[in-house]
Amino acid sequence: MSSNSYRRNEVEILKCGLDWMDAGERVVLATVAHTWGSSPRQPGALMVLSEVGRFEGSVSGGCIEEELIERIRAQFPDRIEMLEYSSGTSRSLPCGGRLLLTIEPLNSRSSLPGLITALRSGQRVVRSIDVEGQSTRWVLAEEDQATAFVDGILNVVYEPAWRLVVVGAGELASWVCRLGGLLEYSIDVCDPREEYRDAWSLAEYTVSGEFPDDHIAQISCDGQTAIVALTHDPKVDDLAMLEALGTPAFYIGALGSSRTTKRRAERLAEHFDVSQDEIARIRGPIGIDLNTRKPQEIALAVMADITATRNGIEVLTSRRE
Repeated sequence: MSSNSYRRNEVEILKCGLDWMDAGERVVLATVAHTWGSSPRQPGALMVLSEVGRFEGSVSGGCIEEELIERIRAQFPDRIEMLEYSSGTSRSLPCGGRLLLTIEPLNSRSSLPGLITALRSGQRVVRSIDVEGQSTRWVLAEEDQATAFVDGILNVVYEPAWRLVVVGAGELASWVCRLGGLLEYSIDVCDPREEYRDAWSLAEYTVSGEFPDDHIAQISCDGQTAIVALTHDPKVDDLAMLEALGTPAFYIGALGSSRTTKRRAERLAEHFDVSQDEIARIRGPIGIDLNTRKPQEIALAVMADITATRNGIEVLTSRRE
């Protein structure tokens, strides 16, 4: 797991709850247990609410949050409860469907600090909420475990952050890191060019000075890793692509025009005996086509393409004449 920091939504939400408890407030943790029909949030989504009306996170697209906040303020629960919202019985779900929540008063904080530490370290964790037994616990999750509500027990699996490996420390790379951080990726950055490392301004992301092939080989990239080469320097980006193709990374991309991309493919095939099937794994020109030269918008195009690939979606764009 990267040594660089990343924003993990569950950690931030739970940390808010602990901070409010430290300030003397009573706090509830609401977790989506099950959904039927239209629902903007998935099982496992969570939200903390304090007795004074503060909240962090969400359990719907804004449909029931206001009603839930008022409910907690009016009658703070003293035990773990199940709460159901339905479009047939509540105006709070105008889009239809049903939503089942666990409502859990955080009257004991003994396990939450350890849970937060495990999540921050990249552990795959399952937290169990036993409604009938009025108990909670967390352990490291088994490989085949998934979030599920069965026989009154909600098991919520928190997955490790997906990883984004950025080769290059120029302006575009800094914007890709900013957006990747907002999307909760664990981010690695490397650039062997000293002048670029010296000019790097994002203190939260350390830049390795290793060549990208060495760096990628050392960090054990897996199927939850995206690798992007953004230096526009063949001496650097080609090394990144060669090493990236030897990993199961779900996304591999390199900066450059169609001409640059074609020349890169020719170099890889001619000098490094890379097959056409392997070359086809490289997304180039990188990102979806937004017809822009602004680094912020190119970064948006890159992260949109990564997101679409991660979610099994193909995005096609066309330019208006």
